[in-house]
Amino acid sequence: MAIPDVLLATIAGLGAAILMTEVPFWRKWGLEGVAEWQINSVIVSRILRRSRREQQLPVSWTISGHLFHGTVAGTVFGLFLPITRLLPPSTIVVLLSAVLYSTILWIIFSIMLRAIFETAGNMRISNRGALVALFSHFVYGFFLGLFILAAMNRM
Repeated sequence: MAIPDVLLATIAGLGAAILMTEVPFWRKWGLEGVAEWQINSVIVSRILRRSRREQQLPVSWTISGHLFHGTVAGTVFGLFLPITRLLPPSTIVVLLSAVLYSTILWIIFSIMLRAIFETAGNMRISNRGALVALFSHFVYGFFLGLFILAAMNRM
């Protein structure tokens, strides 16, 4: 029985999010060194309806939000897999598509929506944190594509 592309991509998204988790950067620079976690902290705070003064969340909640968003991003990528299959079939096409997709996500959240998250969270996202996020998005895209390729080759 074949696993549907979207479910496959959802699982791959979770796996890629686990591998992209920026724990070494967080340990070195704290939350300010990881823009992804700052953004997730703001999102989770808003969902929980916390005031600006009480927005400090446990890191585990921020990481959980990050893993959830990585899983959702994998699901959305799965919706585009049929389009990817229209391109010449090759490993590099799937990998490049996944890295391009993750880079577009970084542009949307870390560049285009940066000021909105900074205002909503009453904090500043550092350029260093944004660069860490770019690097981690490359890692996410690479492993998202790799996991999808591995699963497709097994089918």
